Amino acid sequence: MTSSATTRTGVERTFPGGPLRTATLVVAVLAVVAFAAAGWFGVSWAWAAHDKSLVLGMDRDAVLRDAQRATLNLNTLDYRRVQEGLTLWEQSAAGSLLTQLRANRNTYARAINASTTISIARVLDAAVASLDERSGTAQVFVAVDVTSQSEQGDPGCAHRRVRLEMIRTGDTWKVGTLAPVGDAYSEPGPCPPASSPK
Repeated sequence: MTSSATTRTGVERTFPGGPLRTATLVVAVLAVVAFAAAGWFGVSWAWAAHDKSLVLGMDRDAVLRDAQRATLNLNTLDYRRVQEGLTLWEQSAAGSLLTQLRANRNTYARAINASTTISIARVLDAAVASLDERSGTAQVFVAVDVTSQSEQGDPGCAHRRVRLEMIRTGDTWKVGTLAPVGDAYSEPGPCPPASSPK
C-alpha cells in the first residue's frame, strides 16, 4: 500500500494537475500548431493561386530562352560536322518541322556537304508575341544575323527576322514551324560583332 501510494504521488508531482489536465494541454498545443499550419498553407495556396503573373512570367522566360537557343541551333552549321548539326536541328524541333527535318535529312546532308559552307548565327533580339499555357504553344519573333563562308568564297552576312511557333514538350519548348518575317537582306563580309555593354 505504501509503495503504491508513493508511486502515485510521484506521478502526480511529475505532471501537476493530473493526467486530465496534461491531456488537455497537449490537445490545445496540437490545435494551435495545426491552426498555424493550416493558416500558412492557406495563405501560400491563395498567393500561388492568385499570382498568375508570376507563373506566366516564368513561362515567358522559358519559351524566350528556348526560342533563342533553337534559332542559334537551326542557323548554325558546319559542313565538316554535318551529321552533328542535323541532329541538333532535330533536337530543336517538334511537330511538322521535326517531321520535315527527318524526312529530308539525307538531302540536306548532301547539299550542305557540297556547299562546303560554315554558318554561325547570333541572336540580336527576341520577343514573345503570344503564349497559351493551356495548349502549350507560343509565338516568338527573333532577329538573327548569320555569317556564312564557303571554302572557296568570302564571308557574307544575312540579316533575318523569323517567327517561331513554339511547342512545349515536357520541360522544353521546341520549334513547331518557322517562317520569315519581312525581307531578309545580305551584305558582304562577316556580320558585325555584338556591341559591348556600356
